[in-house]
Amino acid sequence: MSDRDDHLGLRKEDVENSKSEEGLGTAGLLRLMSDDPAVGDVLALSKDGEVIDQRLSIMSMPEDSEEEIRYWEHYEKGLHKEVHEEGFEKWSSFVPLSAVSDKDRRYPLIFCLHGAHNPIQMTESYGIIQVAAREECIVIAPENENWESIRRLLEIAKNVFPVDWSRVYLMGYSFGGFSASRLGLAHPEIFAGIGMGGMLFANDVAAHDLDGQWYEAYHLTDDMVEKARNLGIAISLVMGEHEMLGLLPIRREPGGEAKDGVIPLKPEDKMISYNNLRRAAGCDAAAFPLPGEQKNDIERMTGIRFEAEEEKVYNDRRYLFGYNQRPDGQCMFETVAIEGMVHWPSSMFGEILWEHLSKFSRDARTGRLVQR
Repeated sequence: MSDRDDHLGLRKEDVENSKSEEGLGTAGLLRLMSDDPAVGDVLALSKDGEVIDQRLSIMSMPEDSEEEIRYWEHYEKGLHKEVHEEGFEKWSSFVPLSAVSDKDRRYPLIFCLHGAHNPIQMTESYGIIQVAAREECIVIAPENENWESIRRLLEIAKNVFPVDWSRVYLMGYSFGGFSASRLGLAHPEIFAGIGMGGMLFANDVAAHDLDGQWYEAYHLTDDMVEKARNLGIAISLVMGEHEMLGLLPIRREPGGEAKDGVIPLKPEDKMISYNNLRRAAGCDAAAFPLPGEQKNDIERMTGIRFEAEEEKVYNDRRYLFGYNQRPDGQCMFETVAIEGMVHWPSSMFGEILWEHLSKFSRDARTGRLVQR
């Protein structure tokens, strides 16, 4: 087994050394995360690459240092960061500074989930916490991403933080995206929306151990999907054109680490997962056109046929939006394919998730999703 084949994300030492002369550097990290090393080199020199490099610089600061605490206090409207360690639990919290003076205000809560083998500090490079600093959201970044840990942190948040409980969201990248999908579909009554990057999962997975954390087997039942469909759940799914996992197009065989990985990513698994997400969002099953039947760029890049599409350009890069519309025309589930992007959060990852998910909240009386 090669050094890359036995894990789902960057190793902690790779991340810590990324800024040193002896380490991989940002270009090296992006090369590892691509299905084509040349794409990683091009990305590193782009506007996206500049933002990624800047955000990775956070990793050079000790996670609980005064330097990093000041960084977040002075970023946008300001967040107070705290690292918590309770027994075997470790997690970080970010709370808007305005919560100190405005005791009556309630804030959206985002659970930001890290990738496999990554320290929780890695979540600070995803762009999600940057958006939270501007939009004034509370963020919790847990080390353990199983349900027992999230359940405990929800209880702590109820007692400690001024949360708007109609607006609780799960967002994560890579293994964090897997966890967001798994937990969000299992507990749709709690989470108004789930945001996934670099991952496509809504199916079954066997019990497994990862980084010393034990994850029970997960079976997505029809009842679970129907519950999510009846209550409603918002979904944002973001994937790059050149993920080293081979996520796109959807009929593509998995690459690199995903070939024998713990998460099912064979074409048939991806198609089942995608249609489960569509069902949860109130849509009919999607069509997956063969290469000769694909009509436009987003169908060619994703292998999925959407009810509506849109192209946007950010930092000189094309983002292809596919909208999964319900029979009534509403879209609660969007899919975004990013041209020339690898298995890494793009400069717009957090912005895209927030723009879509923040439109939705959960009615406290009925428990149903409502568009704000």
